[in-house]
Amino acid sequence: MNDNNDKTSVSAVDTQVLQRFSREVLGLAEIPRCPSSGSWLHQAIRGFANVVSFDTAWWGQVYVPSGESPAKNLMHGSLGLCPSFAAEWNHISALDRFANGSISQLGKAVRECYGDRPEDAKTAVGAFCERHDIYHSMAVTLDFPSSGMLFFVSINRGRSRFGFDEVDALLMEEFVRHLARCWKAHLEAVRSDGLSNAWDGYALSSRQGELLYIGREVGAALNEGYADWHGSRLPGYLSDMLARAPCTFYPGRSREIVVQPCGELISLTMCSRRHTSALAPRELSAARLYSQGSSYKEVARALGVTPATARTYLRNAYLRLGVSNKVELISALRHPGDE
Repeated sequence: MNDNNDKTSVSAVDTQVLQRFSREVLGLAEIPRCPSSGSWLHQAIRGFANVVSFDTAWWGQVYVPSGESPAKNLMHGSLGLCPSFAAEWNHISALDRFANGSISQLGKAVRECYGDRPEDAKTAVGAFCERHDIYHSMAVTLDFPSSGMLFFVSINRGRSRFGFDEVDALLMEEFVRHLARCWKAHLEAVRSDGLSNAWDGYALSSRQGELLYIGREVGAALNEGYADWHGSRLPGYLSDMLARAPCTFYPGRSREIVVQPCGELISLTMCSRRHTSALAPRELSAARLYSQGSSYKEVARALGVTPATARTYLRNAYLRLGVSNKVELISALRHPGDE
């Protein structure tokens, strides 16, 4: 009789967990289209605590350079962790066995207990975990299609808590898959440039320079241009330029980043100077705004000119780029040919 009661109890608990999981997954589509993509992820991951409990969480994008350079976090959000967490991790990323294990096993929930080996406490990673009371960790890392970047979610429990089990791992794997799909759909709704499959040369930030999404090309350009850049926020010089958007930023000899308003956010689009160097700055800004869905009047308002002047800028851009319609304009600005 006791055995039957135990089985009923376990069945009830499992049912409740599945109900909570279903509610949170379905709820992803109900999260309002926040002005900040970071706010959307914050709400989504906070909801997962109703399914699998955790003390702290960290999520974002990881850039894995070619060669032997260590992985680098370029966009992140967190729950219960200090603002310097990402910058601290970037200094020890090459040594973090747990993080690198997650990067090498895409889609799988990787678990770790930092107290399993006493010698860990003497390492830089061990000291890092001690500072942030990270004792039990579980992470899932996925490939974000077309971006050249990885997307990850990591949750942690402190020293006084118990570890994550196999059921927790299965629930997290499924949740993060759903989360990544919904996040991409959220980003596609934010974008307005007609190039929803081209994520590698695109980035989004708040008007204060906080990164909300970044593609590999943009990340690589900023890495090359700013050796001391720690990611998560745009470099200071570029952040200062955001108030002057639309404008153009040059991180390298053959590349440029076009900075444009995107609703309440700022978009950054990587392109080549080969074609766009033929355009005057105002013509380029008008072409970019128009390619991202702005009307003549909206282009004029953004540039502080009359609609007639905006049309002149666009007509000149069409002639100099050798295009005859909006689709060709978008292609010329985004895919300028061999460099």
